[in-house]
Amino acid sequence: MQLSEILQDFLALTQDAVGIGFRGPEDENATLVYVNPGFLKLFGYSEDEVLGKPVNISHDPEHWDEYVANVASKFASGEKKFSEKARCITANGHKFWASLSFFLVDDAETGGRYSCAVFHDITELMNSKEKASRALMERNLLLDEKERTFNELLDTQTRLLSAMNAYPDPFVIYDKDMRMVVCNTAYQETMSTQPEAIKPGMHIRDALNVAFDSGRIDVPPVGREEFMDSLLTPERLARSSEDITLSGDIHHRVLRSKAENGDWVVIRLDITELVRQKRNALEAQARLLSAIGAYPAPFCIYDEHLKLVVWNDDYAAALTDDPNQLEVGMSLQEVMRVGLANGQFPEAQGREEEWMAQFVKSLENTQLVEDMELKGDIHQRVLRSRSTNGDLVVVRLDTTELVRQRRAIETMQDRLLSAINAFPDPFAIYDKDLKLLTWNPAFVSTLTDNPDDVFAGMSVDQVVELAVRNGHVPAAKGRETEWMAEYITPEMASSSVEEIEFDGDRHYRIIRSRSANGEVVVLRLNITEAVRQRRALQKYATRLENANQEITQKALHDQLTGLGNRRFLSEKFEELSRKRRTEGGELAALHIDLDRFKQINDTIGHAAGDHVLVDVANRIRANLRPEDVVARIGGDEFIILLWLPNENNRPEELAQSLLADLFQPSEFEGRKCRFGASIGISRTPFADEADLLTNSDVALYKAKRAGRGQVAVFNQSDIEEMRDTKILADDIMRALEDQEFLPHYQPQIDATSGRVVGIEALARWRHPGKGILPPDSFLSVASDLNVVADIDQMIFETAIQECEQAFKKICVLPSLSFNVSAKRIQFEEIEKIRHMANAYSGEVAFELLETIFLEEENNAFLMQLDLLREMGIKLEVDDFGSGRASIVALQKIAPDRLKIDRRLIMPIEEGNSAARLVKSIIEIGNALDIEVIAEGVETSEQVRILADLGADRLQGYYFSKPLALRDLCDYLRRNDTISSIG
Repeated sequence: MQLSEILQDFLALTQDAVGIGFRGPEDENATLVYVNPGFLKLFGYSEDEVLGKPVNISHDPEHWDEYVANVASKFASGEKKFSEKARCITANGHKFWASLSFFLVDDAETGGRYSCAVFHDITELMNSKEKASRALMERNLLLDEKERTFNELLDTQTRLLSAMNAYPDPFVIYDKDMRMVVCNTAYQETMSTQPEAIKPGMHIRDALNVAFDSGRIDVPPVGREEFMDSLLTPERLARSSEDITLSGDIHHRVLRSKAENGDWVVIRLDITELVRQKRNALEAQARLLSAIGAYPAPFCIYDEHLKLVVWNDDYAAALTDDPNQLEVGMSLQEVMRVGLANGQFPEAQGREEEWMAQFVKSLENTQLVEDMELKGDIHQRVLRSRSTNGDLVVVRLDTTELVRQRRAIETMQDRLLSAINAFPDPFAIYDKDLKLLTWNPAFVSTLTDNPDDVFAGMSVDQVVELAVRNGHVPAAKGRETEWMAEYITPEMASSSVEEIEFDGDRHYRIIRSRSANGEVVVLRLNITEAVRQRRALQKYATRLENANQEITQKALHDQLTGLGNRRFLSEKFEELSRKRRTEGGELAALHIDLDRFKQINDTIGHAAGDHVLVDVANRIRANLRPEDVVARIGGDEFIILLWLPNENNRPEELAQSLLADLFQPSEFEGRKCRFGASIGISRTPFADEADLLTNSDVALYKAKRAGRGQVAVFNQSDIEEMRDTKILADDIMRALEDQEFLPHYQPQIDATSGRVVGIEALARWRHPGKGILPPDSFLSVASDLNVVADIDQMIFETAIQECEQAFKKICVLPSLSFNVSAKRIQFEEIEKIRHMANAYSGEVAFELLETIFLEEENNAFLMQLDLLREMGIKLEVDDFGSGRASIVALQKIAPDRLKIDRRLIMPIEEGNSAARLVKSIIEIGNALDIEVIAEGVETSEQVRILADLGADRLQGYYFSKPLALRDLCDYLRRNDTISSIG
């Protein structure tokens, strides 16, 4: 028959999973030639993945051989149709039970054979049978439990439990819909006079009706339906067991359990005899407790929670002289501690807690047998067993005599070892005077090639000399006499373990033991292979250790500077913390942050920055002691930890030394990289140890607020200041969003004509609750927030717009000067500046601090200044005289104006040194063709002197304080020309 005929006649009629395999006369295994969609769905394959593959692709490999054995016999017997169970496996590895219905068709043309199989998933049925098996097992366990419970009480209980184990009790399994899955004959017989009437698939109501009809169950007075309704209520079904008393003192126990798949397993046990035995057991309990008290060895019982339940006098005596120390409900550990307190366990003395931990571990491992030594060389064997209810029964047997006998036997065994001549390793026994008594051939072979050289009575010296003389001890070659003198000493026999090398790279472990009669037993174990492996392991361990040290070094250290990293700092902090706890003293932390480091990276390059970091690390190391800890925790941040054995000022002194050292510039490729440092100090006990590093960061912040290049020490008031600063910082960020920063204007007066020729735009904060605030109330925090450039931009844009509008009727517009940070004149900002500056018809000037000109003295910065000049923006040096600017720097930068710092203007009087200093600055400006502005002018005398000295412009409160735009316009109208100066 051809495959097409099979498909036409059979396969189109079924929707089940179907697979057809074909095996030719010469084929070893059948291959799949057809599968239907049901097969592909069941096993999760595509058609291409299975056709042409061996038929075992759908079978669990672990059960394949068993399956082949089952079907092979049927094939061999000529059966054409049969069924077989098999363990199958899907494409994703899921395993399930299936029933395979086979029919075989011979192919006359090829001599081969088609095997057609229909697969039915029977996993649920198999699971139900397994649950039934477990239910039977639970029944047997219950019987076993009852048997064990009463075995010690009544001898007849053993026969009863044995009879119950063999009793064919009724059991049945119903599915979740209360339809019968499977039952045994005993159940059928209890339900009907015709057992075959009770069969799988019946609803429990149908089964009960059969029982009613056959008279197996009497119809209750309430009627069949009401009885069955009450039987099937959730409350009734939830009862796992139910005891029923019948007439004639007959007792049954109905056991119900619900399987995971919802099946109900029901077993009925005849417990009539058990109930009667329980009565007898209760009566016998008192006699049993009395018998326990009379038991001649320590005996006790603990419940499943290891709480003491019952014990006899011998058990109490083994633990304490006062029996009242033991109480019902004491934990096992509490009982053992009573014994420890009374010194009952010699091996625990001096190590009580360790002994107790070992004892608890033995309980956790359910150590059933344990030998225990009590004081007075008394020995007991502790026997533990768990009863079926979880109780721990403990019996102590007195094994003192057995232990002592065992010692004697071990002594005899030592002598018997001398007879083991076949032992592969050298073995010998010396008497108490170290004269050779007996030995084995392996012992001789390590000494000499002539067995006659070894004889009874040889001293240990002669034995060693024989080995040395025959060249078997490499360590002795060339210095035999000296080596023997070193080796053969009175202490040699007392050395229990020793390793020695023999010729041929052979290695032995010599084990010596002295028996009770003084004899010395010597065993030489061949450890050659172990020694060679140990060498290899040592070499490997060395390589691992070196690699581990390298890895640890990299894991704990900064790769650039070689200093520790944050992880290293954390570990060292813990070490110093432990040292403080054990040895006393205090801890201090120095938090170092480099000033102007970012400018070096941005202007000279990151290579220069890296060079500076390495140089800084070396300078810090040079100032530290070997026990001090230093780590790099950020780009330009470092932490130093100090342990101070006594109160001293070393942290402050070290900080000052580091400030001086780090103030010096670092040379990189012929250029000087100038930087500095700010340092915050925190130390115990003025700061909590846990907050030491955090508080050093707070102190660092305080140092930077003080003007950088400073040292600040943490105190508790800094926390409150930090909170205030945080509130102010949040307020500043809100003010930026709400555009609360606005310009106020201070006029600049021509020193010759007295006219207003310029206006400086100054930042003010129009605070909604505090009114107009000057820069000193917010600028330092704004600088820390890195938003000064944003404020500058807001002032710049506002002043340009409102001044252009306000001054449009003035013929000659005054110049507008702005304080600008270095960040505002980066290349990316230049185009924005050009656009805004062109919006004002007058002159625009940028005031930059003197320190910015000095620090940013590089080609990129000079190019930025040139771009500003090309845009028509004038450049002014602000606060000249407050920094370190040189005349060379002024020549190189060539500003349009310089503004003398107000602190130089304040003290000038006619002819004094301050006036001469200001005159010198004015003359330098004139020589370099740089206009000079004097700010901070407060008096008419200062106005006269500065005009006489040649200052070009004057600015200060003598003329006007900074004004809002409306007040400025009023001022300009009133003072269009100041007629007289001085």
